[in-house]
Amino acid sequence: MADVRLENLAATFGTHRVFEGFTLTIRDGECFSLLGPSGCGKSVVMRMIAGFEHPSAGEVFIGDQLVSSAAKKVHVPTESRNIGVVFQDYAVWPHKTVFENVVYPLQIQKAAAAEAKTRTMDAIAQVHLTGLEDRYPSQLSGGQQQRVALARALVSRPKIMLLDEPLTNLDANLREEMRFEIKDLQRRTGVTILYVTHDQEVALAISDRIGIMGKDGSFFNDTATNEIYTDPDDGFVFNFLGVANFIPVERKNGGIHVEGSDLPLEVEISPAARERIAKGEVVAACRPFEIDLVRDGGATRGVVRRRVFLGPIVTYFVTVGAVEIRAQQEAAEAFRDGRALEEGEACGLTFQALRWYDKAGIGKEAGS
Repeated sequence: MADVRLENLAATFGTHRVFEGFTLTIRDGECFSLLGPSGCGKSVVMRMIAGFEHPSAGEVFIGDQLVSSAAKKVHVPTESRNIGVVFQDYAVWPHKTVFENVVYPLQIQKAAAAEAKTRTMDAIAQVHLTGLEDRYPSQLSGGQQQRVALARALVSRPKIMLLDEPLTNLDANLREEMRFEIKDLQRRTGVTILYVTHDQEVALAISDRIGIMGKDGSFFNDTATNEIYTDPDDGFVFNFLGVANFIPVERKNGGIHVEGSDLPLEVEISPAARERIAKGEVVAACRPFEIDLVRDGGATRGVVRRRVFLGPIVTYFVTVGAVEIRAQQEAAEAFRDGRALEEGEACGLTFQALRWYDKAGIGKEAGS
């Protein structure tokens, strides 16, 4: 296996600069997700690693080998990089059986027949398709077809696996099943994986680390999944990784209030944050599940505008002063003993935690 190093990459198409100065190291044996909205350039990064695109500037290393350099005019062809690639649309041949699809890369490499058969059957076993070798794609489910694509990428024993939105075309249940399959596969084989996606849940579920690209080509927080979700440095990242409340606040009567509210927030606020609040530079941020709702009491009072039942959770949209705040409760707790808050009912909110982000950063273009 191998690590991947990208040093000061730039991508320019005509007069359009997608990104520049892009630097990243994917460690040997880890699953790294590159997350971002459509059009931000994340697939371009993957295609540069694969050798499908030439960087306008910068260098790409796989292990110790320089495989792309604009300045040095180095470009190792894709077939010589020892990588496996899985695309969004599976790209399995409908006229070939499972075995014939998976063995194909070894046939191109002119591997000996006996070795090719052994390695193909091993790759098929790795993705739990043993016994289906003679079936055609039309006889397989979408999840099984995606496993065929994974096996074909694995059969050459690549140093790096590049996965570009491979679960997008699957239904919700299959997506959940396959994301665990991919993580288990990575653990069994030890292969280094770059997973490119706009799906936050998949990235959080399978990754050792996550990096996030903005649509303006900016790059944030190549860090551990729990850290990047719970307490990122940037408000754009906090917003992109999950449902977030950004709550405008004001300093009034010696306290810090939700904008338009008469009751002060009863949370610990550092002197530095208080100073920036007074200058109007920051907003408070929290996840919906970090708010406790009660009928009576509560540090902040509001009114339930809407209640939405979403199976395991209940989401409340609560108006506090001039601000609407989203809160969540587990459904079992919300409906226990008929305690669920009704639309139009007054309630109290207690914030378990608040973060403070620059207003300017929150408005940064997330893209699409």
